[in-house]
Amino acid sequence: FKLSHRRQWENLPNSPETSIASIHGVVVDRLAVGAYFMKDRNGNTSTSTFNLAAAYHIPIGEVANRQDGQFSFGSSLSFAGIRYTGRPEDLNDPLYMDQSAVYVPYLNLGASVQYKGWTVAASVLDIPLSYNSPIVNELEPSPVFYYGMLGKRFNVSSNFELEPMVAYRMNEEDESRLDANIRAKFKVKDNVVWVGANYRTDFWGDNNEATAISPAIGAEIGRFNVGAAYNIGLSDISNEGNNGYSVSIGYNIENFFSPNHK
Repeated sequence: FKLSHRRQWENLPNSPETSIASIHGVVVDRLAVGAYFMKDRNGNTSTSTFNLAAAYHIPIGEVANRQDGQFSFGSSLSFAGIRYTGRPEDLNDPLYMDQSAVYVPYLNLGASVQYKGWTVAASVLDIPLSYNSPIVNELEPSPVFYYGMLGKRFNVSSNFELEPMVAYRMNEEDESRLDANIRAKFKVKDNVVWVGANYRTDFWGDNNEATAISPAIGAEIGRFNVGAAYNIGLSDISNEGNNGYSVSIGYNIENFFSPNHK
C-alpha cells in the first residue's frame, strides 16, 4: 500500500498537484492485481482517476529470484472524471455554466522481460474506450501515449547495487520525453537505503529542452518504504514557477492471498 504526493512550480498559483493512493499484490502464484485512485489538479482543471489492473508473470529459466528471469504482461482500466473548477470573469461563460464532469474510460496495455539483471518494458496507455474530444480544450481528443524502458541492475557487491535506466515516452502529437535515471542501493542487514537522480528532456517537433533534474532519496525499513525527490526546473517556466517536490510512503501488508510468495 502506498501514498504519494507531487507538486510542480510551487511559486505559481494553482500549480499542478497530484496525489495517489495505490495497492497491489499477488493473488495466486503468478497472477497479481492492483488499484489506485489519483486526484490531479492543474490550474482550473481537476481530474479524478480510478484504475484497476491485473498482470500475469511467467518464469524464465530456473532462477531462485523471479526478478532474475520472468516475462510479465498485463492490462488495466482507468476511469477518469475531468471537471472545470475555475471561476471566470464572465459568469455567463458557457464553460463555467456547464459544471458537469466529463467521464472517459481508458484501456492500458503493457509487457516486460526481466533476465539476469536486465529489464526491458513497453506499454501503451490512455487508449480511449469512448468519445473523448472534450478532454483537451473541448476540441481535441487526449492522445494515446507509448512508453519504452531499458534498465540494468549491477550487483557491485553483496551490499551494494547500481541501477541505471532510460525511459522514452511519445504520443501521436509529435511530442516525446526522455528520462535518464540512476539509483544506488545500499543494504544494511535487512533494510535498504538508496539515493538517485533523474534527468528529463522534452521534445516537440524539431525542438527540445532540458526540463528538470531530480535528486532523490529513500529507504526500505522493515515493512515500511519512504521516498522523496526535489524537482529542480531547467526550463523557462521554472524561472517564475521555481521548483517542485514529490514524497511517498508505503507499507507492505502481509499477503493473505499468497503468503508464501517471494
